[in-house]
Amino acid sequence: MKPFEVLASGYFPLHKLRVIPVKRTLIFDREVEALIESHWKEEMKKAQHKNKLLYNGPIYRLEDYNIEEDILEVFVSNTNFKELMGTNFFHPELAEKYGKAALSNAIALSTFLQSSNGKFIFVKRSENIYFGEGLWHLIAGQFSIESSIKDEDSAFSVLEKELHEEAGITCEQIDECLCLGLIKDTCHYKPELVFFTKVSIPAKKIETMIEHAHDDFEHEEVAVIPAGGLENFFKQYKFTSIAQGNYYLYKKVMQHG
Repeated sequence: MKPFEVLASGYFPLHKLRVIPVKRTLIFDREVEALIESHWKEEMKKAQHKNKLLYNGPIYRLEDYNIEEDILEVFVSNTNFKELMGTNFFHPELAEKYGKAALSNAIALSTFLQSSNGKFIFVKRSENIYFGEGLWHLIAGQFSIESSIKDEDSAFSVLEKELHEEAGITCEQIDECLCLGLIKDTCHYKPELVFFTKVSIPAKKIETMIEHAHDDFEHEEVAVIPAGGLENFFKQYKFTSIAQGNYYLYKKVMQHG
């Protein structure tokens, strides 16, 4: 079984991806609420001991999705990092009793990143973050709820924010950015919108920018891979399920159409 499941795929630039807020359908019973609270307290203690950042910020959860006339519609409501940690991340087995829709199902964003000279940028996750430590990954982040951003533009705007925080890349340096689809990790059932982004910066400079970005605690290593070396890179090293899914959709959408 693949470590990811493709829920939707296609060529979705800004005007073809709609993020639509809807009423939250998720309701926890007392037993699950107690489990989430107990687990959060445990993780807070561990985070303080290991000097990890742990913040219970508001994030979007995936309620549903649909493709209508080549437009990807993503229906979202609210959840938070505490609910995500206490369900999908650490207790995905709750899905067996309550169903997958009874998990936080917080949605995240990640992007295949290509430089101006045609090379691809990957980052190895550090011990400072939660999940995927030591695995190769992409520039990524939770789909945070930002009060200053319009809902319909939020996916691209939050992705731009992640690119700036993790790599120092500004909006003006982005030549192309489009969504490749929606995937789901098959272990934690966590959904992710995956993107392709091309920037007007050479690979070597991006590597330096990532190393100096103020969010550099997330990454312990940067890899610059030419297009012809992608297949070997993915065969040789260990990747997050989401990075594997992103590469799969990159090949399907960008290389084969």
